[in-house]
Amino acid sequence: MSDRCTLMISLTMALTMALVIVSLQASPAFAQDAEEEGPREVQVAFDSLRVRTIEGRTVSEWLRPVLRQEDFQLRAANGYDEGNGFIRFWGDVVIIEKGDTIRAVQVRYQREDRIGEARGNVRMTDGEVTLLAPFARYFSEQELTVFEEGVTYEDSAAVLIADWARYLSEDNRAEFAGNVILSQEGMDLQADSVLHLRETEESWAWGSIAADRISEDDSTRTLILADSLYRAAQVDSIRVTGNARLLQMEPAASDTLILEASVITVRPGESLSAQDSVVVASAGYSVRADSLASIEGPEGRTESELRGSPIAWVEDTQLVADRMDLSDNGRADTIRASGNVFVATPDSLSGRVNQLSGRHLVVVLDADSLRLLDIREQARAVLFMESEEDGSTVGFNGSGDGLQFQFADGELDRVSFYTGVEGTYYAGALLDQLSNLSGFIFTPDDRPKRQRLIAAFWMTWFERTMRSERQQIKTSCGDSC
Repeated sequence: MSDRCTLMISLTMALTMALVIVSLQASPAFAQDAEEEGPREVQVAFDSLRVRTIEGRTVSEWLRPVLRQEDFQLRAANGYDEGNGFIRFWGDVVIIEKGDTIRAVQVRYQREDRIGEARGNVRMTDGEVTLLAPFARYFSEQELTVFEEGVTYEDSAAVLIADWARYLSEDNRAEFAGNVILSQEGMDLQADSVLHLRETEESWAWGSIAADRISEDDSTRTLILADSLYRAAQVDSIRVTGNARLLQMEPAASDTLILEASVITVRPGESLSAQDSVVVASAGYSVRADSLASIEGPEGRTESELRGSPIAWVEDTQLVADRMDLSDNGRADTIRASGNVFVATPDSLSGRVNQLSGRHLVVVLDADSLRLLDIREQARAVLFMESEEDGSTVGFNGSGDGLQFQFADGELDRVSFYTGVEGTYYAGALLDQLSNLSGFIFTPDDRPKRQRLIAAFWMTWFERTMRSERQQIKTSCGDSC
């Protein structure tokens, strides 16, 4: 054996289990910072070392290296110092910094800027949050990790999947973009982007929102479409804006309610509120209003307030008032209206419109069918009825303390006046002289078409959810799709 070979073997054996301390001097571009902060020290421990010169650069190969830099520690099965400020590690790579631990198949680490690129089964956790991804870029000084090739995030209360994410460890703040799916207690959400705060369990979502929410007792399923959404999970509150639409289904009931508004809020107990251009459509009635506030009470009873000159339609009957209150116990609905009340209901025989006005109104529905209209205080009416003598149409314009319309199978069956009735009958040629009541309002074309609204909702829902599902399939199968 030559003296040169003996020297190389001796050198390798002497370096086994060695500790190398490298003091990185700042480059001229950072000379001022280096003077202020001093050189950054990197310590590397390893089982064996091989040093070579390649194209004028000194490179080092390490077996089972452990790198330490300030509060940063990295260990791996193998390491390779490229001699240009970058170190490559591969084989069971583990990075530990403060409370974060990152595991990966391989890492390329830039010593000066303390930036690491991890690839292959990347797993990052602080014990409470776990992020899984094929690739991650870790900025040590900013305590920031960026995931550019897909990521799965999980904490004690939420799971998120997205194409891209940023995670700020110090703030416990995660930002997601691209086909985001959020699964949280009681709600599944799809969106274009999501901001999630772990400590407060708050989430903000934007773009093509599709949310599926189940009540605590599994009695109500609520689907939501919107442009933006905010959820405070700790208090179970959701607020959506921008083309906000809500479809509420109760498995125990046959009714499906659809709600549209500029702003919709869902709170615990399935209470709802909505503002600006509110549209409500259920099997029994449809409503347009400026605002809605709905609270679910005991035994399934729901109480709702409609404000801002609401207009309601019950079958073909239109109700207008300054305010309305709705009560629903699952079968019988009651509508109470007050202030400048006006009722218009078509007369099937004459083709004309029966009209009622007053200060207070009670409407009773049974199994979504109109049963009773009762109007009180300053009650006035224009009615059309069939003459018992010759079957012709007779008109009546009168007033009284109050009156009732009773319906059977959706048709007006009987009209009853209270005391103080005064009025005039119009028959024959005089019928054309009968004028509408003051404040006459009848706009059947404005009635929300419930089935049309529901169909449009489902079309948008499937477009948004299927797009996300297709993207998830594409992500899983890559170019082979």
